[in-house]
Amino acid sequence: MQHYLNDIIKINGIYDILCSLCLFKMFHIPILCDLHLSMFIEPPKESFQILLAVWILTNGIIRLGENKNWIVSSYYLESLYFTVEYINERVYEEKALFVILSSFLLGYLCQKE
Repeated sequence: MQHYLNDIIKINGIYDILCSLCLFKMFHIPILCDLHLSMFIEPPKESFQILLAVWILTNGIIRLGENKNWIVSSYYLESLYFTVEYINERVYEEKALFVILSSFLLGYLCQKE
C-alpha cells in the first residue's frame, strides 16, 4: 500500500502545481482553473486568488518532496482550513466535506506509513 500512497501523493502534488499555475493565469485548463474557486460561495477577490494559488503551489511542492512530516502537515492544514471555511459558511458543504475528509485521510495514511 505504501507504493500506491506515495504515487497518490505525488500525483496530488502535480495536480496542485497545475491548479496553482492556472490560478496564476499561466495556463488555462478550465476544469483546473475553476475547481478551487468553485468551492467558495462568494467569488473570491483577485488578491485572495493569488494567496490561494501560492498556498496550493506550496502544498504541491511539499507533496513532491520527501519530508513525511511536511507532507502530513500539509494535508492536516488543508483539512483544518476548509473546516474553518465550512464552519463560517464560506464554502459549499459537499465540496468542503470532500476536501476535509480526503485531506485528513491522506494525512492520516501518510502519517501511519
